[in-house]
Amino acid sequence: MNRKLLPALTIVLTTLLLPALAEARCYAFRDKDFKVCVEGNNGSARSQATSVCEDVSDGDCRISGDSGECRRSSSTRCYDASGNEQSHIDPD
Repeated sequence: MNRKLLPALTIVLTTLLLPALAEARCYAFRDKDFKVCVEGNNGSARSQATSVCEDVSDGDCRISGDSGECRRSSSTRCYDASGNEQSHIDPD
């Protein structure tokens, strides 16, 4: 019984955990008119997005939210993880 349970459990855990590890997010910042999109949705990804924000703007960058994509408009600009402005970023 244990020999059958372990592979099944491994498959279930892998299926649940892999999408979370591969997730990318676009972070919005308080009092900023842009989002920064980076790979990941953890502390390291948030730090990377904050660093890019500080590089492309003047002043303090505080994350106010996140989403799955960024599309440039008259009120929003989009930056990738390298700090390059893009017209549309859909990291998912």
